[in-house]
Amino acid sequence: MGTQKIVLRDVKHGPPGSRLRLLAPLRYLQIHHPEKVRYDYVVPLATGALSWIAYQAITPELPIFGEAGLLKFTREFLIMAVPFMVGALASVAMGFPGQHIDRRPPGAELLLDGRVLTLRQFVCYLLGYLCFVAFVTLIGSIVAPLVQPTISKVLASEPFWNDAVFRAGTLVLFQLVAILVVTTLWALYFLTDIINRPAGSE
Repeated sequence: MGTQKIVLRDVKHGPPGSRLRLLAPLRYLQIHHPEKVRYDYVVPLATGALSWIAYQAITPELPIFGEAGLLKFTREFLIMAVPFMVGALASVAMGFPGQHIDRRPPGAELLLDGRVLTLRQFVCYLLGYLCFVAFVTLIGSIVAPLVQPTISKVLASEPFWNDAVFRAGTLVLFQLVAILVVTTLWALYFLTDIINRPAGSE
């Protein structure tokens, strides 16, 4: 009896219709909770924007590229942080079933696609989202110094656009780092406070 080959696009996940599998960690943003909008969007975007404005106001301007640049320190930190977060995600996802980790978290329900998530499910989405953002930031911090000389050379005769590209790139960097910092702090709050509250507490 013949078998049919299953390919990636044949795998279904979530409600009707398939999704881009490599963007699955971003489903964390679709989880509904009274406080999530604040810590997923409002606080990170405000933090990133204010940090970027403060950076623009610093004189002399802090370097982005080079051995003393912000990208180098960001890259070195993420090279250590990304494997750690992936390992933490694997530990939670593959851990043994238990009454504590597989129960509904106390307080407001965490909803995704109309179903209530358990602690394990939510922590997996949370760590997956952190891994995704950290990995994207790491790739950006590696690619940016490689393409920067070429971009500067191409736009050498257009100082306005050269400056605009640089400032847009720094804004993206500050926003990504702000998302990482705020989400990590929110995760620490959740994992040290909410997750350890007795069952049935609000």
